[in-house]
Amino acid sequence: MMKPPRPLRPALRGFPIALLLAAVAAIPTGLHAQSPTPCTLAKQVYTCDQASFRAALAQAHAIAVEARPRDRVATSQLRDLVIALGKTVASPADLTFSLVPLDNTGVNIGPTGTELASLRVYAPGASAKQGDLLWAETFSGQPDMTWPTVVHAVIQQFRTRLAP
Repeated sequence: MMKPPRPLRPALRGFPIALLLAAVAAIPTGLHAQSPTPCTLAKQVYTCDQASFRAALAQAHAIAVEARPRDRVATSQLRDLVIALGKTVASPADLTFSLVPLDNTGVNIGPTGTELASLRVYAPGASAKQGDLLWAETFSGQPDMTWPTVVHAVIQQFRTRLAP
């Protein structure tokens, strides 16, 4: 034997249910304000929102670093960058700085540079294994540049872009 449903409280009697549901849905939860705006990829170029990235970086306390392939020099330079930004190198972290070489396949003709490396900044997130991509700093140069030179150049380019 089922119990009859309880009547609505007197204050809610006669209140349209649709209006009540709309009011509950409009209550701010703060989740949208804290979630990062990921970068978008169009025609093999990442476009990122610099204001969102700067806000996420300002709020971050701990930053993890990784260099692929594993490279002590690149990892050391990333650690120096994090410390220069006034952050702590730690894992788990609020953000992850990841430095990756870009696959340079094809024929290079002329003096124009090619994309050699990308410094990517990720926030923890459920949308991707690595997290949400907040920033992608791509360095272009001559394909005969040594990897340590490329690492230094992409980090300097990133620092210059962050300067006010």
